Amino acid sequence: MFAAENGLKGDPRLQAISEAIRVVPHFPKPGIMFQDITTLLLDHKAFKHTVDIFVDRYRDMDISVVAGVEARGFMFGPSIALAIGAKFVPLRKPRKLPGEVISEAYELEYGTDCLEMHVGAVQPGERALVIDDLIATGGTLSAAITLLERVGAEVVECGCVIGLPEVKCYAVELLLMIVTFQGQCRLNGKPLYILVEPREIDNCC
Repeated sequence: MFAAENGLKGDPRLQAISEAIRVVPHFPKPGIMFQDITTLLLDHKAFKHTVDIFVDRYRDMDISVVAGVEARGFMFGPSIALAIGAKFVPLRKPRKLPGEVISEAYELEYGTDCLEMHVGAVQPGERALVIDDLIATGGTLSAAITLLERVGAEVVECGCVIGLPEVKCYAVELLLMIVTFQGQCRLNGKPLYILVEPREIDNCC
């Protein structure tokens, strides 16, 4: 669900967040309107609004793990984790973590990729939140959920800064199935919380 549909309709913080995101046309390939959150990070007020909205949502959900998806999930996850009293666990691409890891592969538009997590970073029964900057197909978030559930964690929700109005959520078992329920997009049966829609034009010259 979008934050505006969950009590924040008309909240000026959402507009500030959206306006702080730069659009870079045709990056990294023709036809892509890249949503650049580095400009959001340069705007300390908009950056704080982003973290504050997530913190307000999750502070009373008894979450003990905030899992950030490489790489832009690392930019929001640690601040959220500190504010709600949770630990931050990075979910990284292959061969980036130095210790023993477990891995989960997922499908891309062309080929596959993989997320890894340190063995022992998350304990059975812990309540986890997955954070990333943007959701497109949902494949990466689905892999993150599966990775956490394999070690016995309970994934409470996925939170993203940017998402499509009718985002496709890909279950691991059926990567081409769109899953919706009562207006909320769900990944592997988990709810998704999104702050803003993608911008369509570049707001920086």
